[in-house]
Amino acid sequence: MSHSAPDRAAGVLLGSAAGDALGAGYEFDAVGPADPAMVGGGYFGWEPGEWTDDTEMAVCVAEEAARGFVEPGPVGSRFLDWLNAGPRDVGNRTRAVLSARGSPTLLPAEAGAYFRAHPHNAAGNGSLMRTGPVVLAASGDDSKLGELARSVSELTYADPLTGDACVLWCVGIDRAMRGDRLDGARDGLALLPEERREFWAGTIAEATRRPPSFFTPNGYVVTAFQAALASVLQTPVPTAQPRRHLQEALRTAVRVGHDTDTVAAIAGSLLGARWGATAVPARWQAVLHGWPSYRTPDLVRLAVLAVSEGRDNPTTRWPSADDLSGYYRAAFPADPIHEALEDDDGVIVANWTGAAEVEADVAVSLCRVGRRQILAPERVEVRLLDEDPPEANPNLEFVFADLAEAITAWRDKGKKVIVHCVQAERRTPAVAAAYLASRLGISGDEAFRRVQRVLPRARVNPSFRSALVRLWP
Repeated sequence: MSHSAPDRAAGVLLGSAAGDALGAGYEFDAVGPADPAMVGGGYFGWEPGEWTDDTEMAVCVAEEAARGFVEPGPVGSRFLDWLNAGPRDVGNRTRAVLSARGSPTLLPAEAGAYFRAHPHNAAGNGSLMRTGPVVLAASGDDSKLGELARSVSELTYADPLTGDACVLWCVGIDRAMRGDRLDGARDGLALLPEERREFWAGTIAEATRRPPSFFTPNGYVVTAFQAALASVLQTPVPTAQPRRHLQEALRTAVRVGHDTDTVAAIAGSLLGARWGATAVPARWQAVLHGWPSYRTPDLVRLAVLAVSEGRDNPTTRWPSADDLSGYYRAAFPADPIHEALEDDDGVIVANWTGAAEVEADVAVSLCRVGRRQILAPERVEVRLLDEDPPEANPNLEFVFADLAEAITAWRDKGKKVIVHCVQAERRTPAVAAAYLASRLGISGDEAFRRVQRVLPRARVNPSFRSALVRLWP
């Protein structure tokens, strides 16, 4: 895979989950808040960072994508497992279909029966909200993508409009992943029945010219599609740090109001495909969680397996490996290193072996971590590569600035933070320098020199240094 492919793939799931959790506390509000925050609450009393049924059902799809995903039947079986687990929130149409039959093979027939009985009330947004993971199993093959998107939608929704919306949105995600485009949904028009193409072409055009706030209420799949697309396309892309577009567009989606979590989840799958998982703010990543006892790293694992056809890295066995300690000890033998920064003894910089010896409130891991290696109650795993070509870390400046802000916020709350990579020679000192430069108002070069006092072997590669100097001259 290309340098950015795993990050883009993970972004599909992570961007959607972030939008879902951001909007969860404001669902059913006629107008969203001016400054949405990931605070939880709302009608169902969500915890901060907890995702809702939107992501729970997307996880069911992603789990099958990670196993190879050849037909929708296993997804239907997982939907039934989810319903039997007693989710806090289930859409009325989804519940009606899943509750009617105990066999996943009968779900499309039951969805059809519901549509015939309720022809004017069957085109809800409940399949569009979960459709993103389909792309991970079929990116680059429009025919397969369209077929899978529609068949997974039809497990609970038989109205043709819901399938159409899923096809278009999945094509849009594919174009964002592979072509850096946010307007690719219209490429999916050719996959729709000819008699509905004009309708959807007009639907897309309207979403480009009307403000996002126009598209409410948005429980109807067409309006939800438009609200999400308008939020993505009409939120300006910041010139200085384009990757901040993801969080700003998600906030736009929540401000629309009504089905805030769903509209933001839909928008997030497209935004994450374009900007990558590393564009999701670290403070959001650290608190994201939900059924089935998953956190951010679990979503990343599912996405990477899906685009890797279910195969782990043959050397490290990541992302499925429970513990990478043995690999790191064999490949990078070193004595433990864990040192407090001289300018802030609440920030510990460490190598891999040293990180395991430190108790902290928050862990910032800049290298791969095993599934069962939990270094702190709050944790974020940020994909950074030591390689120098710019394409190796397309979100580098955003990551440095965002982590600096996040560590500052955690420290302001009195939390102890550990920052580590494998050897504590490049990635860890660079992120620590970013924090000090931001916190103390000093240059990136001066901040790096201060980090070297506690990490004498620290050295910075040219791309890391350039990013530090540009951000903090």
